[in-house]
Amino acid sequence: MRIFKIPIILVAVVLVACGGAARKEPITSEEPDQFSSYRAYDHFVKGDLYEQSGNYDSAAEEYRKALIFDPKSVEIRRSLSEVYFQQRKFDEAAILRSEIAEKTADDYNFIADCLRFTKDLESAASFYKRSLELDSLQYIPRLYLAKIYSYLGKGREAEQQLKELLKVAPDKTEAYLELAEFYVDEKNLDKAFGAYKEAAESDTADIRPVIGMAGIYLARNDTVQAESLYFAVARRNWDDIELLSGLIISFYAIQRYNEAEEIAARIVELAPQDISAQRRYAMILYGNRKFPKAESLMTEIENRGGADAALYYYLARIKQDQKEYAKSEGYFRKSLALADTLIDSWINLAMVVDEQDRYGEALGVMRDAMERLPEDSTAILFYTSLIHSRNEQFELAKTGYERLLKSNPDDISFRFNLGAACERLGKYEDAEKEFRWIIKKDPNNALALNYLGYMFADRGVNLKESKGLIERALAIEPENGAFLDSYAWVLYKMGRYDEALEQMKKAIQFDIGDPVVYDHQGDIYFALNQDELARQSWSKALELKPDDEAIRAKLNVR
Repeated sequence: MRIFKIPIILVAVVLVACGGAARKEPITSEEPDQFSSYRAYDHFVKGDLYEQSGNYDSAAEEYRKALIFDPKSVEIRRSLSEVYFQQRKFDEAAILRSEIAEKTADDYNFIADCLRFTKDLESAASFYKRSLELDSLQYIPRLYLAKIYSYLGKGREAEQQLKELLKVAPDKTEAYLELAEFYVDEKNLDKAFGAYKEAAESDTADIRPVIGMAGIYLARNDTVQAESLYFAVARRNWDDIELLSGLIISFYAIQRYNEAEEIAARIVELAPQDISAQRRYAMILYGNRKFPKAESLMTEIENRGGADAALYYYLARIKQDQKEYAKSEGYFRKSLALADTLIDSWINLAMVVDEQDRYGEALGVMRDAMERLPEDSTAILFYTSLIHSRNEQFELAKTGYERLLKSNPDDISFRFNLGAACERLGKYEDAEKEFRWIIKKDPNNALALNYLGYMFADRGVNLKESKGLIERALAIEPENGAFLDSYAWVLYKMGRYDEALEQMKKAIQFDIGDPVVYDHQGDIYFALNQDELARQSWSKALELKPDDEAIRAKLNVR
């Protein structure tokens, strides 16, 4: 409790009342009369007790009463201002403290703190400066002053204060780290690296400077050096779960996913019963495309009752990739049962339902998604239109894409899909218009270049332009099997069958699962009078797409 001076005549009374040593009364420049002193002391004690118990409203009321009886008491004024501060009455607190005639460094710091909370940073800086004039060895006020200067864009003044901080810092490492972070904000990476290096040398056990240096390497795109430092920290702290967990994010930042996986595995080794650590490890395995191992771990977690919405989502995605659509659907539904605000779960659920030839139900899922997540209406409408396209309901798809473009006229993906829907409807001029718009907007859009080129080739029109468009697409993606197929097809349409066959063989190397490629190859072989090879190619195409009657007709006729 505070020391409090009172006149000597009251000591006996207070000893009896309090049952112990009396507290000293606030120091004043002019002593009040004995009665006022006693009343001031009585209210002050009550205020102090209320303050200690956290009842700031009552404490403020008692301190105000004490100040009425002893208005010149510096101690009462300081106590009341501190309570005002706790009540976040920063203006009242600052005014009350500023009324003290002979201010200490602490008084100036208090006023500066109040002004800092009211965002009056220029004034706060001036009071911190006054405090430092009285006591230049203070660390925290100088640090606040430096940060205010930095925030106000006074970089030179901030740097000067941070350098002064180094002279008085009880912990040099902390001071160097503050200086380094300032240089990072100023984008002076060389000086920042130097400060981190000084911090590292001042405390070799502190990993923060090393992490800082790794961040500088990363900012310079030197991921090799960054990785080296990150892993050095990891190895030095191979048993520190909390630190290793933080480093996983660092490795992801430099796209070192294998290292992130190794650290995640180590955390699981250190804490084998930690379900959250196992979930994270499973997610990283999924991200590294180690699907069997990820699935095994996720299933184990599910069996232990530790599955959450995210885990079910990734299990669903694995089954979706494996084309096990019924199982994928089940996992998506479990994910949504736990968290129904993830739009990806809704969209992918609709997709796997549609893959099971349940077009109507897929649309129902999209309607449910729209009802639950109206803020994601753009994505929902886009994928609803995509489902229409997959079911050859191109008019409905076209309507959906046109609706999307009304509010997003510059969206390339919407225009591309609208063009594709128009092409499938035989509205070639409308389709051409959309693809030309995309190519003008983005001359390196390989998909649009190829689609327009293939559309011309398939119809046998504008073959010279078609060839040029597809060549531009291939210059961007030279190993794209679909683009190579398009190129072979335009050469076929131009009667250059040998060249077409050469390109088609390349296409098959990169796109062996597309029935269209084998169908086209069959047509090229047939044009070259190699009937048996033509039949083999068409048979392969029919094997991949058994319900294609056009391919079946070729086999039956020839």
